[in-house]
Amino acid sequence: MEFLMNLVGFVFRLALRLLLLGMALAFALGLLLVGLASLVWVLLKALVTGRKPAFIVTLQRFQQARHQFRRGGWSTTGRPGANSGGVDVVDVVDVEAMPVDATDASASDIKALAPPDRRQP
Repeated sequence: MEFLMNLVGFVFRLALRLLLLGMALAFALGLLLVGLASLVWVLLKALVTGRKPAFIVTLQRFQQARHQFRRGGWSTTGRPGANSGGVDVVDVVDVEAMPVDATDASASDIKALAPPDRRQP
């Protein structure tokens, strides 16, 4: 009797494992088919509209940014790689920071602290 119960338990466990394996395989194949169908849909839409898919544009922008910063980044003129990653000495300003309390400063003091191009007469 014990042999029969062990045999039934073994068959039941084997059937359950096969069922779970089949369900996992069906799920994986379903995901693969949905992914392929989505890819075909996006590519057909791109062919019909003549526009690149969004994920391709995004990947191209990341690639351009990677190459841009590998060459030295943006310069002060706005062109990538124009200053070869260095900083012009003219662009560097050494200032001494100091706290400013607006309640203690008068209007003339505030005007004197303003940059030269923003000073009012």
